[in-house]
Amino acid sequence: MALNGEADQPPLKFGVAVVDLFTGMYSAQAVLAALFERQRTGQGRHIEMALYDCGIMVTAYYGLEALLLEKAPPRYGNSHPSIVPYGVFDAVDGPLVITVGNNSQFERFCREVIERPDLADDERFKTNVQRTANRAELLPQILQALRCRPRALLLQRLASAGIPCGEVLGLHEALTSERTARGGLLTQQPHPEVGSIRVLAPPYRLDGERLPVRSPPPMLGEGTHEVLSGLLGLDGAELQRLKAAGAI
Repeated sequence: MALNGEADQPPLKFGVAVVDLFTGMYSAQAVLAALFERQRTGQGRHIEMALYDCGIMVTAYYGLEALLLEKAPPRYGNSHPSIVPYGVFDAVDGPLVITVGNNSQFERFCREVIERPDLADDERFKTNVQRTANRAELLPQILQALRCRPRALLLQRLASAGIPCGEVLGLHEALTSERTARGGLLTQQPHPEVGSIRVLAPPYRLDGERLPVRSPPPMLGEGTHEVLSGLLGLDGAELQRLKAAGAI
């Protein structure tokens, strides 16, 4: 939370349970490592995971910066801590991401995108180090130039100039976009009550193919009897007793 949000705001919760998700991914890595060692040595491993431990790992280079500075690094919101201009900006009709990653891109950005060659010629903004040091003077001028131009025009000019960019979509807008459909990121899975539901596909591809979703998410309580009888050995009478008691 201390890494998220604007500098003049208190710490902000991230939009999804990112530490939970990373703990699952780190767990998968540990399981794969243990399976690989078992294949080589025949020995198993006892794996322990903690949300706090994984939360510390997620801080990555920000955590290392905090140790070097001996204080918490500042929050930059949608901006980049060390590259300027880089982040989310507002056009006249909506937000877009602009990532000016080097000095030649900055020159093309000023001359071909926002038509401000004076910024490209300004000695204060010649290098990224100088732009970062003088971001308070540079960014207001860039923001003003972007706010008076439509997003489609800016995206076209940025792409022509070889500057990575993209429009900022809402979540539903992104999930239902042509790019998501073209990538096969959503699958239709059968559902006994509504016919079918959409489920996210795996993000990775193996040998150029996205892996299929083999089964839909289970219904509430689905498989309870099979698990209790097959794994725990409970008989029919015990299952009926648990059902009558409202336990299952």
